[in-house]
Amino acid sequence: MKATMSAPEQKISPAQLRVGLHIRLDGWMEHPFLFSSFKIRNEKQLKALQSLGLETLWWLPDRSDATPLPPPALDEPAPQSTPAVDPEVEAMWREKKARRENLARQREAYGRCEKQFNASVGRVKSLLRNLFARPQETLEQAREVVAELVDSLLAEKDVLLHLMSAKSGDEGAYYHALNVTMLALMLGREAGLSVAEMRALGLGALLHDMGKERVPSQILLKKTPWTAAERTFYQQHVVYGVEMALKLPDLPPGALEVIAQHHETLDGGGFPNKLTANRIGRLGRIVAIANTYDDYCNRLNPAEAMTPAEALARMFKREREKFDAEFLQHFIRCLGVYPPGSIVQLSNDAIGLVVNVNAGKLLHPTLLLYDATVPKEEALMLDLDDEPDLSVARTLHPSSLTREIHEYLSPRSRISYYPEGGTERGA
Repeated sequence: MKATMSAPEQKISPAQLRVGLHIRLDGWMEHPFLFSSFKIRNEKQLKALQSLGLETLWWLPDRSDATPLPPPALDEPAPQSTPAVDPEVEAMWREKKARRENLARQREAYGRCEKQFNASVGRVKSLLRNLFARPQETLEQAREVVAELVDSLLAEKDVLLHLMSAKSGDEGAYYHALNVTMLALMLGREAGLSVAEMRALGLGALLHDMGKERVPSQILLKKTPWTAAERTFYQQHVVYGVEMALKLPDLPPGALEVIAQHHETLDGGGFPNKLTANRIGRLGRIVAIANTYDDYCNRLNPAEAMTPAEALARMFKREREKFDAEFLQHFIRCLGVYPPGSIVQLSNDAIGLVVNVNAGKLLHPTLLLYDATVPKEEALMLDLDDEPDLSVARTLHPSSLTREIHEYLSPRSRISYYPEGGTERGA
């Protein structure tokens, strides 16, 4: 079948504009509109465009529902060189300026979060390595890390979620430990756990995989399918973790529960003890959800990684019987229908990266928008709750993006969570 050629963009004058045309404006800083390319949907937009004093703009035939009006006759009087100030256009300029200022604040907060997260990963790495050389001191450091996270999570109304670079090999274990801790604490807070429960939950989540210390790295880091013997050896990391945890001084029972049960599922299909619903504790159920989600999003082999939306959909639609229904609902409220890290296409064809969730309206996340006319450093943050005319049309897989869009949005395989504002298979 012969491919059809798309019609090229054409320059037209403002006098040729009408509702239904899809147009593109040069220079994002030179106009008050949120997008540089959009379809004219109403007379208000049409009037605003014609008040800008532009000589020409671009018409996109393939994305339009109409054709331009005929060009004005040559003998018609030229339009005023200085158009009258339109109060609505002035308001649009003020709103755009406010958005840029808000974006600068958000970027500053995200940069601060990234530094804090990396510092936390360093602390987790140190304490997990020294856990049995200096158990009393190291466990106290772990309690301090968790207490800081709990206090931050309880004090902050919202949780900023942002993307981090993926770490491979042994480094991934420390990112996974902190990711699962973040997710578990978010879920615990949403579920109304007490501060004491939260601290036990966080400590258990931080240490949940310490038994992997006794599993050979050639099994943990193997990218091809495991043999039956290798899978059995891998599953023993839970047993090893419990044995190691029992030697730690004053470890809370709730933390031990997490270490023992983070791979158990309500349908009895988990490991190592195939426990069923009534034998799995609350904290174990919470970490099972957090651990599964992070594992799906951050596979050792990036080609096998799911998008956040795919991971959540699989857990809710295909594996619901494995997880506590109430906690799973809380988890969805935490992460939204389109979890942070999801790439989405909007109803106006714009593409964006979900960076934050609106807990009250799960279909209206905050996005980092791709726009080739806007410098990457000034990429727009768009809260869909403020844009009633826009909605998410569909989710996209990062592999479907062009290199330009991929580098602009920087969607990465690892999704990390930090209050402020693993990577192994079956982790």
